[in-house]
Amino acid sequence: MAENNISRRSRRQRRRSKETIAALVVIVAMLVCMAAVVISLSFAGSGVEIPARQAAGTPIRVESGAQQTAQAGQAGETQGSSFRQLSDPFLVLVNDEVPLPDNWEVTPSFIGEETVDIRIYDQLNSMMLAAEEDGVSLWICSGYRSVEEQEIILDRDIKLHMNNGMSEDEARELALRTIARPGHSEHHTGFVVDLNDVDDAFEETDTYRWLCEHAEDYGFVQRYRSDKVDITGIDNESWHYRYVGVENARQMNELNMCLEEYVQYLKEQGVT
Repeated sequence: MAENNISRRSRRQRRRSKETIAALVVIVAMLVCMAAVVISLSFAGSGVEIPARQAAGTPIRVESGAQQTAQAGQAGETQGSSFRQLSDPFLVLVNDEVPLPDNWEVTPSFIGEETVDIRIYDQLNSMMLAAEEDGVSLWICSGYRSVEEQEIILDRDIKLHMNNGMSEDEARELALRTIARPGHSEHHTGFVVDLNDVDDAFEETDTYRWLCEHAEDYGFVQRYRSDKVDITGIDNESWHYRYVGVENARQMNELNMCLEEYVQYLKEQGVT
């Protein structure tokens, strides 16, 4: 009789264990579905599909907006189509007038949750470790972006301004003061990071002051400054840092030049 009771208890325990596991499976499935719904809803307003990211380490050939226009058979030539880039890839110039060069390739490498071109990984990682040793916290808010991702970001900002009462033309003009046109963003190069809080208040932090003193030692410069807006066409961005190489970064700061000025200066010096 005792053996039968033990056997029944054992069967009940096994049945309860199976029911518990089944319940957990159902809960996990529900959470996964809910997460999928939230992600889908967050992109529902953009009107475009979420672009798939390639795995880190896989070379990506990035098509510029100029290439896409040509493929679509549209007439017209941009200033960038005849722009002569320097041979140093770290000095590649990409702005509103000069699109990303044809057949540009990025080999992405994860750093935190973002990716950058593998060619700048070591210097960027070294800078972040050095900052940490000095008690300064650096994190990457945004790194490499595809042309499709840039389109989503620009469209969202335009819609946000339109929801605040602006016309489409007004909204686009305001958005383009801080967001580059797809195919014309430095983020396509893989040599750029937006650091910490993408906010004007970043300029008042100890972190920003540390970057002003040390970023050039790791080959980075603040790409868009308040005193260079007339040249770059982009408002001051204290968080946007571009890798140009240590020697170039130090010389740019010494000459007080932005990248547009520095590239022209080197050409005048006979650098090719």
